[in-house]
Amino acid sequence: MAVVKGSKQIKMIVVPHKPMRNFILSLSAILIAVFLAAAGVYYGYNLGTTENIDVRIERDQLSIEVNSLQTQMEILQQDLVNVQQASLVDRQALVEVQEMLVGLRETNAQLEEDVLFYRQIMSSENDETGLSIGQLDLTGTEEENRVRYHIELRQLANNENHISGYANVSIMGTQNGSEVSFPLRSLALEESQLDIKLQFRYFQNIEGELIIPENFTPEAVQILAVSQGENAKTVQKNFAWLVER
Repeated sequence: MAVVKGSKQIKMIVVPHKPMRNFILSLSAILIAVFLAAAGVYYGYNLGTTENIDVRIERDQLSIEVNSLQTQMEILQQDLVNVQQASLVDRQALVEVQEMLVGLRETNAQLEEDVLFYRQIMSSENDETGLSIGQLDLTGTEEENRVRYHIELRQLANNENHISGYANVSIMGTQNGSEVSFPLRSLALEESQLDIKLQFRYFQNIEGELIIPENFTPEAVQILAVSQGENAKTVQKNFAWLVER
């Protein structure tokens, strides 16, 4: 076989094209960043004794992270549409991407909730000041008659002073055809005080688990909170008994 002088033999290498692998790697990096941001939010949320300026900085940082996450979610949603249209992507990969997007949405929702909370306790435009009852969360457990509770109390607008006082919590409903009311301490596993002590500057949580008595059907939760001192205040709020599963 004749060989032509001056010709060069070019070697070719076949590299597998794996767009899904690159997409998953990029998505994993984003999730790690989201996890670190969520961890920072959790730490800042529980640091109730920090100075006023620290709270403002934390609020502003959370707002930036919310906007950044929203942009990332929009990009990922478009990427998901593109991946779904690609014929080489298997079903398992699609499920993993969808689960990651759900996690991003939940993290973003939590960040937005935290930003709203900081705005409420720091807002100078809010006419209401002092002690306020925030929200009640009831969550079911594996045991039908066992429920987790989370009560949030806040100080609105003026955060210069600490609030001290107490709170009473009652669970109202019917038992054997009669209307009855149980104080929280008679149902809760770790609460022994009728007057639950309050001492906070920004917010305080009351949480734990309670056992629903036999033949008792809860219908509402009544919360009475009292602040003492120069700006004494009494607030009361009733919540419907709604348990998230």
